[in-house]
Amino acid sequence: MPEQWTHDWSNAVFSTEERDLRWRRVRELMARDGIDVVVCLPCTNSHDRGQASARYLTQLGENSDETTVVFPIEGELTAWHSRGGVWPSSNWFSDLRAAPRGSGGSTVVHRLKEMGFNERGTIGVAALTSSLLAHVRAIEGEANWQSVEIIKQAYPNARIVSATDIIGEARYQKSEEEIDFIRKGAVVAEKTIDAVREHARAGVPERRVFAWMNFANADAGGSFQPMFGWISGPLGNTYHRLEQPSFRKLQTGDVLAIEIEGRWGGYIAQLDETFSIGPAHQDLRDGIKLAWESFDRVFAALKPGVTVGELIEAGEVTGMNGRGKASLTMHGRGLGDDGPLVTTRITPEMRALEVKEGCCFIIKPSAQVDGKPDYGHWGESVVVRKNGAERLGGRKRELHELI
Repeated sequence: MPEQWTHDWSNAVFSTEERDLRWRRVRELMARDGIDVVVCLPCTNSHDRGQASARYLTQLGENSDETTVVFPIEGELTAWHSRGGVWPSSNWFSDLRAAPRGSGGSTVVHRLKEMGFNERGTIGVAALTSSLLAHVRAIEGEANWQSVEIIKQAYPNARIVSATDIIGEARYQKSEEEIDFIRKGAVVAEKTIDAVREHARAGVPERRVFAWMNFANADAGGSFQPMFGWISGPLGNTYHRLEQPSFRKLQTGDVLAIEIEGRWGGYIAQLDETFSIGPAHQDLRDGIKLAWESFDRVFAALKPGVTVGELIEAGEVTGMNGRGKASLTMHGRGLGDDGPLVTTRITPEMRALEVKEGCCFIIKPSAQVDGKPDYGHWGESVVVRKNGAERLGGRKRELHELI
């Protein structure tokens, strides 16, 4: 086992300048909110998006390896994997130790005792709660209850708070290095789209297409494990969204709509694409045009200072003599379940949230015709620049007819 990290045994990693930027930003927020130490407990939920806070601080977490982190407001960071020592993404620090799987609480307590942590200090637990900007799909938080109880019992006089808000705030605006990683993730996703175009045809098992997607994604350098949101079935009567395919075979007349993640160094780009198995029905051709128009309107409005509510309104499109409509789905893109999550739970707080320069999102409108879904999905990862939005992918916009 090598004693120091080298490029010879590595994954995609960031510079030490990026590390210093992040650690300084998080520590400034810790000082503002009176938090003495941030701890990240193992959480491999949602295709490993549950460990976004740990990955932001350490880069660790390959293929859902459990990660525990103790990040003090001063001094050295310590992290744990199933094996200590050098890992392909451990170029930022050297104190990487081994811990048994499922032992986050006791591991944190041992380290705090070793550090001589103040018995009345404040401990911030990442993912203890959900927030508007981070862990947005985990309504009740993602931290293991027993692990938190172990910490509370060891430090009964300490103040235990959620660190989700400060980590989410730190992650909301992306650095240029982060934006570049998301851009590379978009390239991975585009190559995955190419695999669908090449292999999806009537009579082909859905799982075979899915297998080729995984191969293309990995072969392009993608981090594991990507999420593919899969919708298939006859136009106007599709099966609901899955994150894996069934045993059915694709059939002429099917629509295949897929959310495709491309990950680079753990950073997640997402593209949404629609495929027609066989010649496309006119309603599908017209419906996806509404989705494209919705995207264009939101993209044009996406500037620093615009509110989420204004973007939602911009994305509302109707057409086809009242038969069709498209509306916006949007959420943050980066390391995990980033916010805001513009789906079905739209709160006044979310509507009032202002977009800032450096924010990255997936804009993915979808169209309905005659009240039925899946008449056109199209989405692209974007970054907000000073004077407007920039696409992070470069594919041509089209409705794929696979014959």
